[in-house]
Amino acid sequence: MLNQTLSVYNKSSFDAYGREVVGTATDIKARVQQTTKQRLLPTGALITIEIVAYVKSDASVNVGDRIKYDSKYYKVYGRYAAVDDTGNVDHYKLELTKWQT
Repeated sequence: MLNQTLSVYNKSSFDAYGREVVGTATDIKARVQQTTKQRLLPTGALITIEIVAYVKSDASVNVGDRIKYDSKYYKVYGRYAAVDDTGNVDHYKLELTKWQT
């Protein structure tokens, strides 16, 4: 069941200081699970996945977008399609890390 709400801020550009500029928020329904998975980057750094969220296949969410959930900000690190038995995308699984300012 998608019974929680995420506010999605799609990435739009970078400012003069190199910081990401995001657009206005769009609310979408999701199923949210807190987690503490770690991913090893090719650079050798570890990142922690704080949230796993499941959203409908028509949700406009991409890697790099900012997400607000429970008054905290996250960044979409991974977006994975769940395909049904007919080959259509049923939903997306999102992996979220804490937003670094």
